[in-house]
Amino acid sequence: MALKVITPPAVEPITLEEVKQHLRIVDNDDDIILFSMIRQAREFCEDFQNRKYITQTLELVLDDFPKYNYILFESSSPVQSVENIKYYDTNGKEFIFNKSNYIVDTDSFVNRIVLGYCKLWPTITLQTVNAVRIRFTSGFGAEAESVPETVKWAMILHMKLLYDDYRPDERTKIEEARNSLLSMNRVIPV
Repeated sequence: MALKVITPPAVEPITLEEVKQHLRIVDNDDDIILFSMIRQAREFCEDFQNRKYITQTLELVLDDFPKYNYILFESSSPVQSVENIKYYDTNGKEFIFNKSNYIVDTDSFVNRIVLGYCKLWPTITLQTVNAVRIRFTSGFGAEAESVPETVKWAMILHMKLLYDDYRPDERTKIEEARNSLLSMNRVIPV
């Protein structure tokens, strides 16, 4: 299973100005580094929570269809929509799984695709790897305001760890605070 970014987020959950205010930076000397740190902080927090924050287009790649009637988005909720489900036979021929065959569950804590009533996954012989590709849009929304405040604070704490030097005991407290904030809505794959 792989998760590919097709279209990355257009904005970050926190702005350069917010970061400078929290880190007490007044000049522009470190702006390039700070932009990079904002992205790194978002990626760290997304990976920790197994979520996506700002609207982005992703592709979930599977070797085959599951044996059960659903596909979980374990590392990319909240899902906004599913564009398509493509699958490939042993000759590499592409097929599209009709949208009438499934329901996109965007209400569950971990979003999923569920087969419709009396529907089955395709039964053709699939290519041996990367046979199923699900293109979808994920994230809380296109604007930074849609991201939960707990996530923004966790990102700020993470950036403090990256930017400043702390004694080991101070560093541990900041890490614990960041992790506590992120644990509130963390998706833990089973």
